[in-house]
Amino acid sequence: MDALPLAWKEGGPPGDVPVVLIHGLTGTSGTWDPIAPALGRHWIAPDMRGHGASPRHSDYTLDLMAADTLAFLNARGLTEIDLVGHSMGGRVATLVARERPGLVRRLVLEDSFPAPHEPQVFEPYVVLGDEVDFDPVVVDLIRTGVRTVDPAWWARLGELTMPVLVVGGAYSELVPQEALAAFASALPDGRRVVLGAGHSVHAEDPEGFVKEVAAFLNR
Repeated sequence: MDALPLAWKEGGPPGDVPVVLIHGLTGTSGTWDPIAPALGRHWIAPDMRGHGASPRHSDYTLDLMAADTLAFLNARGLTEIDLVGHSMGGRVATLVARERPGLVRRLVLEDSFPAPHEPQVFEPYVVLGDEVDFDPVVVDLIRTGVRTVDPAWWARLGELTMPVLVVGGAYSELVPQEALAAFASALPDGRRVVLGAGHSVHAEDPEGFVKEVAAFLNR
């Protein structure tokens, strides 16, 4: 299936290696507005399919979102990036980095749910109100994908050879921090930091998030 063209925002000073920021489920590129300028780098934030100003579609999977992202980066002629992903965006970023490891110099995964070892159950999503900036259909499809048992996901972590920073929220209601600890320790060059926030670390502790991420990306 052909990749969808993605809407995006960008800013910051021009530089050799831009930072690409991928939002979480039901989010948009706008979630990075308070964060991106503070990184002091050229940044690019796309809207994933079904979110923000990007097209809606009948099919939503993590693999399709990764394919969209790779096509977006290829169209811009980018050959090296730093990549940051929150929650669902972290899973998409992981797929991008796995498929094109030479593209991603450093990878940051913010409170991003690892593939579970046991089946996960969740309540179907109910849209409250009419003003949402995403396709409601995307929610349960992506939640199913994120929470599907996938042994190959763990088996292929060795392919993520770039430095990886795993940022956890100490009070996250969605992601077990012990799972993030196991994930970080399984990476060839992984490190983990836990900040005093919930699932949306960059929104709840922006100063701490920027401090840790900027130090990691500029190391």
